[in-house]
Amino acid sequence: MRRAAPALAVALLAALAAAPRAARAPRDLLRVEGPSPTDGDVTGEMHPLDLSEVPEMAEVPAWRELWYGSLEALHIHREPTINNTQEDVLVQLGAVAFLHCPVRNLGERGVSWVRRRDWHIISSGVLMYTNDERFQVLHSEGSDDWILQIKYVQKRDNGTYECQVSTASGTLSRLVHLHIAVPEAFILGADEHHVDAGSTINLVCIIEKSPVPPQYVFWYHNSRMINYDAARGVTVVTEPGPKTQSTLAIRAAGPQHSGNYTCCAANTEPAHIYVYVSEGSDKMAATLSRNASAARAFATALPLAAAVALAAAARLHVRSANTLSL
Repeated sequence: MRRAAPALAVALLAALAAAPRAARAPRDLLRVEGPSPTDGDVTGEMHPLDLSEVPEMAEVPAWRELWYGSLEALHIHREPTINNTQEDVLVQLGAVAFLHCPVRNLGERGVSWVRRRDWHIISSGVLMYTNDERFQVLHSEGSDDWILQIKYVQKRDNGTYECQVSTASGTLSRLVHLHIAVPEAFILGADEHHVDAGSTINLVCIIEKSPVPPQYVFWYHNSRMINYDAARGVTVVTEPGPKTQSTLAIRAAGPQHSGNYTCCAANTEPAHIYVYVSEGSDKMAATLSRNASAARAFATALPLAAAVALAAAARLHVRSANTLSL
């Protein structure tokens, strides 16, 4: 045990040497158990050590300084990690899209967002490389998430986006597929709707493919909105849901109510229907008129087709005659 004392002293001296900030310790307070280097005493008495070669002792214990240094070195050499699971994001036309990129141990490196359609670099860190002000990178201090925000998304924003981090061993990346949902409206029934004068016009519009049900559905007669024409006998009832349903009713319909009707909502492809309001005889006349127009069109096309056929036959006959003469 006594022979191991010099080794212990050497280890302590090494720890003291690693401490940069120091206050000199009294030399007569540090003693080590072991044989005297001068008289060979092996009685185990405490003898002063010569500290002329020992640097100043640290204000902070040497073991703590070494521990902190080891942690700092470990932090420097940690490589970033990224959640490379692909993600699908569905956003309604005109809404705001948030594309997430969680990265750990990023250190001083930066995160870049790239649009895969044309490999356009959108951002690096929080710096933007696009003139489109709808794009912005959101990042909170201390957070691992780098979010690409796209406001008022359009159809052209549909596609794949990639966030990237460059490391010594290569590039880490994560793919986010952005899908733009465009709600569609359609009116139940055919493209034309016939009603008798004095009856009620009832039209039902369905809006689907809408992740967020519309709060308002607008009806237009030709180019004028009629949702609030209660004095003219117009009522609109809308039931939002996965398939939003809006019903338009017009009491005591008259010829003035004939025309094109449109159903639409915000960021929705509209639907159209043409309404005919007529008396019974007028309705029959309108039907006969449409049939007569179709017949006239057919009659006009038939002679033209016959003439083309005759001309083709004549050319074929002449060609055959020339062949026989040869």
